[in-house]
Amino acid sequence: MATDKNAPTHQRHTGAVTDLGMSESARRRHAATACGWCRGPIEIKATGRIPKWCSASCRQRAWEQSRAAASGRSAVEVVERRVEIPLPAPPTQTALRPGHRDWAPLLVEPARQLDAGRIYSRDLPELVDALNQVLEAHARHPASEGAPVNAASANSPAVSPQG
Repeated sequence: MATDKNAPTHQRHTGAVTDLGMSESARRRHAATACGWCRGPIEIKATGRIPKWCSASCRQRAWEQSRAAASGRSAVEVVERRVEIPLPAPPTQTALRPGHRDWAPLLVEPARQLDAGRIYSRDLPELVDALNQVLEAHARHPASEGAPVNAASANSPAVSPQG
């Protein structure tokens, strides 16, 4: 089908038939199925302009991005997402058990904290019970043979809460 070169442009393209058996405008309408911004489906009407966007909000976002690009500023897309920060694993029972060389500094530390006033009076009974258990276990140990822990403890076998 020949077209008149003097006819307006929209009339020349409307009448052209492609190799698919469709007119040029029908082929363009069929091809325009995805939004230029969100790639969502577009509702195509039988007549009128072929839409580029599926909604006014997509059109607005595309305009804002093109304005930002034209001005030299970078367009920023804000993405909301949930960020989960992994917490360190709780210590295992093996990690809580000091080795044989760790005990002496660990047992000296409560004395330092008591002298510095960093242990509350309300915590003393629990601490005294724990220390008494250590002293009793020491007295039962075969290597101790009933020997006192030191000269100060020879008179008092157990620790008292008064300090």
